[in-house]
Amino acid sequence: MQRFFVATTFALLIVLGSGQLALAGVKWCAVDPILTVDGRDTDVSVTFDEARMSAVLPPVQFLFHVPSNSKVSVAMPAAPIAYTVELRYDLPERRKGPVSVTVETFVGASALFETRTIVQLSKVAFVSVAGVSGATTTISYTLK
Repeated sequence: MQRFFVATTFALLIVLGSGQLALAGVKWCAVDPILTVDGRDTDVSVTFDEARMSAVLPPVQFLFHVPSNSKVSVAMPAAPIAYTVELRYDLPERRKGPVSVTVETFVGASALFETRTIVQLSKVAFVSVAGVSGATTTISYTLK
């Protein structure tokens, strides 16, 4: 089972690294701020079918929940669509060890379509969750 997970993860990373997801003929739009919490980086992106871009009602919204005593910075690379980032220091104080983070994403739109929030934790590890436009998608993860 672990070999399957590693192989699947590797294949998806290759596809994500190439800038396109695995669906043939579909181009994906990605919006991806980079969050640094207590010296640990994550690239958080929201993706959706590029053909749906005209239905998006900007901005795409990112709401990060971090520990109350964390030091946080955000890099906001250029994206094909406007986006906002909000930080809330509302998670329990971090003592030592891993850092917990929760991110909520929202893609407002005039039509319903699939979205995906992807958190790249390192060059070889990521977590993701599927969502839909017009609804908040939530994902929690731990940075070691």
